[in-house]
Amino acid sequence: MAEQISFNQALFDACPTGMLVLDQGQRIRWVNPALEEMLHIPGSQLIGKDQTSLDAGLRPLFDESEVLHLDLNGAGERWLQREVRPVRDGAQQPLRLHFYQDISGQVMAQQENQRLRQRVEDLTITDELTGLANQRATQQALAVQVTRSRRYGNPLTLGAVRISHPDGPGHRLPDASILAVAHYLRDRLRWADTVGRYQDDLFLLVMPETSQAVASKLLDEIDQECREGALSELGDHPLPELVYGARAWEKGDDPQRLTRRTLQALPSME
Repeated sequence: MAEQISFNQALFDACPTGMLVLDQGQRIRWVNPALEEMLHIPGSQLIGKDQTSLDAGLRPLFDESEVLHLDLNGAGERWLQREVRPVRDGAQQPLRLHFYQDISGQVMAQQENQRLRQRVEDLTITDELTGLANQRATQQALAVQVTRSRRYGNPLTLGAVRISHPDGPGHRLPDASILAVAHYLRDRLRWADTVGRYQDDLFLLVMPETSQAVASKLLDEIDQECREGALSELGDHPLPELVYGARAWEKGDDPQRLTRRTLQALPSME
Protein backbone atom coordinates (compact mmCIF):
# COMPACT_ATOMS: atom_id res chain seq x y z
CA MET A 1 0.00 0.00 0.00
CA ALA A 2 2.85 2.36 0.88
CA GLU A 3 4.45 1.58 -2.49
CA GLN A 4 1.16 2.44 -4.27
CA ILE A 5 0.92 5.77 -2.43
CA SER A 6 4.57 6.51 -3.23
CA PHE A 7 3.98 5.64 -6.89
CA ASN A 8 0.88 7.88 -7.08
CA GLN A 9 2.84 10.68 -5.41
CA ALA A 10 5.62 10.32 -7.98
CA LEU A 11 3.11 10.57 -10.85
CA PHE A 12 1.44 13.56 -9.23
CA ASP A 13 4.75 15.37 -8.83
CA ALA A 14 5.97 14.52 -12.33
CA CYS A 15 2.79 15.70 -14.09
CA PRO A 16 3.54 18.80 -16.27
CA THR A 17 -0.04 20.02 -15.72
CA GLY A 18 -0.69 22.11 -12.64
CA MET A 19 -2.67 20.14 -10.05
CA LEU A 20 -4.10 20.63 -6.59
CA VAL A 21 -6.40 18.55 -4.40
CA LEU A 22 -9.22 19.96 -2.27
CA ASP A 23 -10.58 17.97 0.67
CA GLN A 24 -14.17 17.88 1.92
CA GLY A 25 -13.62 21.11 3.85
CA GLN A 26 -12.55 22.89 0.65
CA ARG A 27 -8.99 23.16 1.91
CA ILE A 28 -5.97 22.60 -0.28
CA ARG A 29 -4.55 19.19 0.57
CA TRP A 30 -1.89 18.79 -2.09
CA VAL A 31 -0.14 20.87 -4.75
CA ASN A 32 2.21 19.56 -7.41
CA PRO A 33 5.46 21.27 -8.53
CA ALA A 34 3.98 22.32 -11.90
CA LEU A 35 1.36 24.47 -10.14
CA GLU A 36 3.99 25.88 -7.79
CA GLU A 37 5.97 26.98 -10.84
CA MET A 38 2.90 28.52 -12.50
CA LEU A 39 2.06 30.53 -9.39
CA HIS A 40 5.63 31.33 -8.35
CA ILE A 41 4.81 30.22 -4.83
CA PRO A 42 5.85 27.15 -2.77
CA GLY A 43 3.16 24.63 -2.00
CA SER A 44 3.76 25.08 1.71
CA GLN A 45 2.07 28.48 1.42
CA LEU A 46 -1.02 26.87 -0.13
CA ILE A 47 -1.53 23.55 1.62
CA GLY A 48 -4.11 23.76 4.40
CA LYS A 49 -5.55 27.03 3.10
CA ASP A 50 -9.14 27.59 2.05
CA GLN A 51 -10.56 30.40 -0.09
CA THR A 52 -10.86 32.81 2.83
CA SER A 53 -7.32 32.30 4.11
CA LEU A 54 -5.57 32.59 0.74
CA ASP A 55 -4.16 35.89 -0.54
CA ALA A 56 -6.81 37.78 -2.50
CA GLY A 57 -4.94 37.36 -5.77
CA LEU A 58 -5.01 33.55 -5.45
CA ARG A 59 -8.63 33.12 -4.39
CA PRO A 60 -9.80 32.63 -8.00
CA LEU A 61 -8.23 29.14 -7.71
CA PHE A 62 -11.53 28.22 -6.04
CA ASP A 63 -13.77 29.89 -8.63
CA GLU A 64 -16.20 27.75 -10.59
CA SER A 65 -15.38 29.35 -13.96
CA GLU A 66 -13.40 27.49 -16.60
CA VAL A 67 -10.83 30.27 -17.06
CA LEU A 68 -9.31 31.85 -13.95
CA HIS A 69 -7.52 35.19 -13.68
CA LEU A 70 -4.97 35.47 -10.87
CA ASP A 71 -2.90 38.40 -9.59
CA LEU A 72 0.39 37.07 -8.25
CA ASN A 73 1.36 40.05 -6.08
CA GLY A 74 4.30 41.42 -8.03
CA ALA A 75 4.91 38.32 -10.16
CA GLY A 76 2.44 39.42 -12.82
CA GLU A 77 -0.90 38.00 -13.88
CA ARG A 78 -1.85 34.48 -14.84
CA TRP A 79 -4.78 33.08 -16.75
CA LEU A 80 -5.36 29.39 -16.03
CA GLN A 81 -7.75 27.02 -17.71
CA ARG A 82 -9.18 24.62 -15.18
CA GLU A 83 -10.84 21.22 -15.15
CA VAL A 84 -12.17 19.47 -12.05
CA ARG A 85 -12.48 15.74 -11.39
CA PRO A 86 -14.00 14.12 -8.28
CA VAL A 87 -11.78 11.39 -6.80
CA ARG A 88 -11.45 9.47 -3.53
CA ASP A 89 -8.40 8.98 -1.38
CA GLY A 90 -7.19 5.67 0.08
CA ALA A 91 -9.75 5.98 2.90
CA GLN A 92 -12.51 6.53 0.32
CA GLN A 93 -12.93 10.14 1.36
CA PRO A 94 -14.20 12.38 -1.47
CA LEU A 95 -11.68 14.82 -2.94
CA ARG A 96 -11.71 17.28 -5.82
CA LEU A 97 -8.75 17.15 -8.16
CA HIS A 98 -8.14 20.41 -10.08
CA PHE A 99 -6.07 20.45 -13.28
CA TYR A 100 -4.64 23.78 -14.52
CA GLN A 101 -3.18 24.78 -17.88
CA ASP A 102 -1.39 28.12 -18.11
CA ILE A 103 -3.01 30.00 -21.02
CA SER A 104 -1.55 33.39 -20.13
CA GLY A 105 0.36 33.57 -23.41
CA GLN A 106 -2.76 33.01 -25.49
CA VAL A 107 -4.86 35.47 -23.49
CA MET A 108 -2.21 38.19 -23.62
CA ALA A 109 -1.79 37.64 -27.38
CA GLN A 110 -5.55 38.01 -27.87
CA GLN A 111 -5.55 41.21 -25.81
CA GLU A 112 -2.67 42.62 -27.83
CA ASN A 113 -4.43 41.72 -31.09
CA GLN A 114 -7.55 43.46 -29.84
CA ARG A 115 -5.55 46.58 -28.93
CA LEU A 116 -3.93 46.59 -32.38
CA ARG A 117 -7.29 46.16 -34.12
CA GLN A 118 -8.70 49.03 -32.08
CA ARG A 119 -5.72 51.18 -32.97
CA VAL A 120 -6.19 50.43 -36.67
CA GLU A 121 -9.88 51.28 -36.38
CA ASP A 122 -9.01 54.52 -34.59
CA LEU A 123 -6.61 55.45 -37.37
CA THR A 124 -9.01 54.55 -40.17
CA ILE A 125 -10.73 57.59 -41.65
CA THR A 126 -12.77 56.14 -44.51
CA ASP A 127 -15.99 54.17 -44.50
CA GLU A 128 -15.34 50.66 -45.78
CA LEU A 129 -18.38 50.47 -48.05
CA THR A 130 -18.61 53.95 -49.56
CA GLY A 131 -15.07 55.30 -49.35
CA LEU A 132 -16.45 58.47 -47.78
CA ALA A 133 -15.19 59.91 -44.52
CA ASN A 134 -16.27 57.73 -41.60
CA GLN A 135 -17.74 59.04 -38.35
CA ARG A 136 -14.34 59.80 -36.84
CA ALA A 137 -13.08 61.66 -39.91
CA THR A 138 -16.36 63.56 -40.27
CA GLN A 139 -16.11 64.82 -36.71
CA GLN A 140 -12.49 65.80 -37.30
CA ALA A 141 -13.44 67.79 -40.40
CA LEU A 142 -16.30 69.42 -38.51
CA ALA A 143 -14.01 70.31 -35.61
CA VAL A 144 -11.61 72.08 -37.99
CA GLN A 145 -14.43 74.15 -39.47
CA VAL A 146 -15.97 74.96 -36.07
CA THR A 147 -12.58 76.25 -34.90
CA ARG A 148 -12.34 78.39 -38.01
CA SER A 149 -15.83 79.81 -37.53
CA ARG A 150 -15.07 80.60 -33.90
CA ARG A 151 -11.93 82.46 -34.88
CA TYR A 152 -13.12 84.35 -37.93
CA GLY A 153 -16.90 84.26 -37.71
CA ASN A 154 -17.19 82.46 -41.06
CA PRO A 155 -20.54 80.84 -41.85
CA LEU A 156 -20.73 77.06 -41.46
CA THR A 157 -23.66 74.72 -41.88
CA LEU A 158 -23.93 71.04 -41.07
CA GLY A 159 -26.44 69.04 -43.10
CA ALA A 160 -27.79 65.57 -42.40
CA VAL A 161 -29.38 63.11 -44.83
CA ARG A 162 -30.99 59.94 -43.54
CA ILE A 163 -32.03 57.27 -46.03
CA SER A 164 -34.52 54.44 -45.66
CA HIS A 165 -36.05 51.60 -47.63
CA PRO A 166 -39.19 52.65 -49.53
CA ASP A 167 -41.08 49.69 -48.06
CA GLY A 168 -40.67 51.09 -44.56
CA PRO A 169 -39.06 50.01 -41.28
CA GLY A 170 -37.88 46.43 -41.12
CA HIS A 171 -36.54 46.50 -44.67
CA ARG A 172 -32.80 46.98 -45.03
CA LEU A 173 -31.40 48.94 -47.93
CA PRO A 174 -28.98 46.93 -50.09
CA ASP A 175 -25.41 48.15 -50.40
CA ALA A 176 -26.08 49.25 -53.99
CA SER A 177 -28.70 51.75 -52.81
CA ILE A 178 -26.41 53.14 -50.12
CA LEU A 179 -23.56 53.45 -52.59
CA ALA A 180 -25.73 55.27 -55.14
CA VAL A 181 -26.65 57.93 -52.58
CA ALA A 182 -23.04 58.20 -51.37
CA HIS A 183 -21.72 58.69 -54.90
CA TYR A 184 -24.37 61.26 -55.74
CA LEU A 185 -23.80 63.31 -52.59
CA ARG A 186 -20.05 63.27 -53.16
CA ASP A 187 -20.44 64.44 -56.76
CA ARG A 188 -23.12 67.01 -55.95
CA LEU A 189 -21.24 68.90 -53.23
CA ARG A 190 -18.21 71.16 -53.61
CA TRP A 191 -14.61 70.04 -53.16
CA ALA A 192 -14.41 72.13 -49.97
CA ASP A 193 -17.33 70.25 -48.41
CA THR A 194 -16.97 66.99 -46.48
CA VAL A 195 -19.48 64.20 -47.01
CA GLY A 196 -19.28 61.52 -44.35
CA ARG A 197 -21.15 58.30 -43.68
CA TYR A 198 -21.89 58.91 -40.03
CA GLN A 199 -24.05 55.83 -39.46
CA ASP A 200 -25.29 53.00 -41.68
CA ASP A 201 -28.22 55.08 -42.95
CA LEU A 202 -27.02 58.61 -42.11
CA PHE A 203 -24.77 61.00 -44.01
CA LEU A 204 -23.44 64.28 -42.61
CA LEU A 205 -22.47 67.17 -44.88
CA VAL A 206 -19.95 69.67 -43.53
CA MET A 207 -20.41 72.84 -45.60
CA PRO A 208 -18.07 75.74 -44.77
CA GLU A 209 -18.82 79.24 -46.05
CA THR A 210 -22.47 78.21 -46.39
CA SER A 211 -25.55 79.67 -44.72
CA GLN A 212 -28.38 77.50 -43.45
CA ALA A 213 -30.71 78.89 -46.13
CA VAL A 214 -28.32 77.97 -48.94
CA ALA A 215 -27.69 74.51 -47.45
CA SER A 216 -31.41 73.85 -47.05
CA LYS A 217 -32.06 74.87 -50.66
CA LEU A 218 -29.29 72.51 -51.81
CA LEU A 219 -30.80 69.62 -49.81
CA ASP A 220 -34.22 70.31 -51.34
CA GLU A 221 -32.64 70.15 -54.80
CA ILE A 222 -30.81 66.92 -54.00
CA ASP A 223 -34.01 65.29 -52.79
CA GLN A 224 -35.90 66.41 -55.90
CA GLU A 225 -33.13 65.28 -58.23
CA CYS A 226 -33.01 61.85 -56.58
CA ARG A 227 -36.74 61.46 -57.08
CA GLU A 228 -36.40 62.46 -60.73
CA GLY A 229 -33.75 59.92 -61.69
CA ALA A 230 -30.39 61.20 -60.49
CA LEU A 231 -29.76 57.75 -59.00
CA SER A 232 -30.02 55.99 -62.34
CA GLU A 233 -27.14 53.67 -61.43
CA LEU A 234 -29.53 51.85 -59.08
CA GLY A 235 -31.14 49.79 -61.82
CA ASP A 236 -33.60 47.40 -60.17
CA HIS A 237 -32.42 48.20 -56.65
CA PRO A 238 -34.85 50.13 -54.40
CA LEU A 239 -34.77 53.92 -54.56
CA PRO A 240 -34.04 55.18 -51.02
CA GLU A 241 -36.32 57.69 -49.37
CA LEU A 242 -34.55 60.73 -47.94
CA VAL A 243 -35.22 62.93 -44.95
CA TYR A 244 -32.85 65.79 -44.31
CA GLY A 245 -32.14 68.86 -42.25
CA ALA A 246 -29.49 71.49 -41.69
CA ARG A 247 -28.32 73.77 -38.92
CA ALA A 248 -25.86 76.66 -39.05
CA TRP A 249 -23.07 77.03 -36.54
CA GLU A 250 -23.88 79.40 -33.69
CA LYS A 251 -21.70 80.86 -30.99
CA GLY A 252 -21.36 78.29 -28.23
CA ASP A 253 -21.53 75.33 -30.61
CA ASP A 254 -18.81 72.74 -30.41
CA PRO A 255 -18.82 69.88 -32.96
CA GLN A 256 -20.91 67.63 -30.70
CA ARG A 257 -23.54 70.28 -29.98
CA LEU A 258 -23.84 71.27 -33.65
CA THR A 259 -24.20 67.59 -34.58
CA ARG A 260 -26.95 67.09 -31.99
CA ARG A 261 -28.85 70.16 -33.18
CA THR A 262 -28.59 69.02 -36.80
CA LEU A 263 -29.83 65.52 -36.05
CA GLN A 264 -32.72 66.97 -34.07
CA ALA A 265 -33.66 68.92 -37.21
CA LEU A 266 -34.28 65.68 -39.11
CA PRO A 267 -37.97 64.90 -39.63
CA SER A 268 -39.09 61.63 -38.07
CA MET A 269 -39.25 58.68 -40.46
CA GLU A 270 -42.66 57.04 -40.48
